[in-house]
Amino acid sequence: MPPGYEKLPAELIRTVDAPPGDGGVLTEFKISWDAPAPPLAENMFWQSYNETLNVDYQPQIAPAGNYDERLATLLAGGDLPDIVQLLDTAQSARAIRDGAFADLSPLLAGDAIDEWPNLANIREDQWRYVAYDGKIVGFPIDLPAYNNEFRYRQDWAEENGYPDPPADAEEFKELFASFSKMGVDGRYGLADAPGTAMIAANAMFHVPIGWRYENGSLTYHQETEEFAAAVQFMTELWEEGAFHPDALSLDANVGQTLSMIPAGTVGISWIATANWFNPGVYYDALQESPDSWAPFVPPHHEGDGAGLFGRSTGVFARVGISSQAAEDEERLKMLLDYCNYLRAPFGSEEHYFLHHGAEGDYFTRSGGGEPTPVEGTSFQPEAAQLTYGLAPVVYDFAGAQDAITINEQYVNNSEMDPCAGLFSDAATRAQPQLDELFESYVNQIIVGNRPLTDLEVYLEQWRSRGGDDMRTEFEEALKARENGE
Repeated sequence: MPPGYEKLPAELIRTVDAPPGDGGVLTEFKISWDAPAPPLAENMFWQSYNETLNVDYQPQIAPAGNYDERLATLLAGGDLPDIVQLLDTAQSARAIRDGAFADLSPLLAGDAIDEWPNLANIREDQWRYVAYDGKIVGFPIDLPAYNNEFRYRQDWAEENGYPDPPADAEEFKELFASFSKMGVDGRYGLADAPGTAMIAANAMFHVPIGWRYENGSLTYHQETEEFAAAVQFMTELWEEGAFHPDALSLDANVGQTLSMIPAGTVGISWIATANWFNPGVYYDALQESPDSWAPFVPPHHEGDGAGLFGRSTGVFARVGISSQAAEDEERLKMLLDYCNYLRAPFGSEEHYFLHHGAEGDYFTRSGGGEPTPVEGTSFQPEAAQLTYGLAPVVYDFAGAQDAITINEQYVNNSEMDPCAGLFSDAATRAQPQLDELFESYVNQIIVGNRPLTDLEVYLEQWRSRGGDDMRTEFEEALKARENGE
C-alpha cells in the first residue's frame, strides 16, 4: 500500500545539489487523462518548471484514448524523444526488444546507482518488473498494489430502495438496472461494455487474474468456467437494460466514459482512489454532493465474501530513455539527473515544487504549515500533464488513511497474474489481433448479437491465432524463473 500522509513535514529536505538540466531542449512522449495544459506562454508553472530544472521542456502529450496510435506513429518514424512513457502493450514490448530504448544497466547496476539517490530508492521488486531480458530499460511509473476502487451512486440506490451496497451478483444486477429505469433522461447504471462492468463481473465470479498456473501448466482466464459465468452475467445485465445503449462505442472512448462520472449520468465508477481525494473533477463532484459516490467492494457472486481482484506489480508503465539520446554519454547522465529529480520523495523540496509550484505562484507556505492556495490560481490544470510520471506514489491528502483502508479491502482479496513481468514474443505479435477477436466475439455475445455458445468458438480461434503459443512461451519463462534463470 502507498504510505499515507495527512500533512507535510515542517521542514522539507533537499535531495539534489543543482538543477538537473543543461539549459537545452528536453523532449518527452507521455500519456494523459487530463485536459490539455495551457501553452508555455500562458502557463506559469511550465515557465517555472523550465527555470527550476534548467530545461526547455517540450513534451508530446497523447490523450489516453489514442495513446497506442500516437506511440505507433512515433515508433514508425524512428526519431524518438529523449524520454518515452511506455505502457505495457505489445508494441512497447516489441520496441524494447528491438533496442529502441537504452540499456541503463552499466550506469545503474550495483553501487553505481548511488549517484542518483532518488532512483536508488526504487524498490527491488519494481526493478524486476521494468527490466527486460535482465537489462534495466527504464524506470517505473508507480502503481499501488490495487490502484482503483469501485464507487456507486448511493443516493440513487437509496431513492430506489437499496439502502446498502449489493451483497451478491443478483443484487448488483437489480441495483444497476434500476438506475437505468429511473426515468431520468441520459442516466444509466452502467456505461461502457465490457468496460467497468466486466471488471466487476470477473471479480464477483472469481475469474483468475491473467492466467491460472497449476502443476506447471497455464490456463488462460478466459478459458475457465468462472469467465464463462461472468460473460453470461454480462448478458443478463444487458438484457435487464443496465447499460447505456451505446455501451460498445463508449468502451472505445475512455474520455467520454470517464466524463459521465462527474456529469452524473452513470451509476458506477472504477477510477484511481486518489481521484476522489485530490482536487479535480471527481473530487469536485463529490464535494458538491457528498452523499453521491460511495465506495463499495463487489461481492462474491453468491454473497459469501468479497470478489477476487488483480494485485498489481507496483508498476503502471515504464519510463524509457531512447537509445538515440543515450548515444551521448553526457546527455544520458543529464537525463538520469532529470529523472532523479522527478523521483524525489514526499517531504522533499523537489517533490513540493512538482506538486505545488514555486512559492507564491499557486501556494504560499510559512512556518512549516500547510500550503495555502493563492486566490485566482489553479495549479492542477497547468501542471498535472507536465509532471505526471516518475513521482513516487503516496497518499498525501486529507483522508489518506480512509483511502488506505478502502484499498486494503481489495488487496486482502487479491492475487497477481503469475506471468506478470514476463515477456512472450507470441503475445507481442498476436495481441492486437486477439484484441480484435475478443471484440468480434465476446463484445457481441454481451449485447446479444451472438449466442453464448460462440464463446467456445472464440476460444478455439484464440488458441489457434496465438493463444497456445503464448501459453507455451509463458510456461517456459515461468520454469526459467523458478530455476533462478
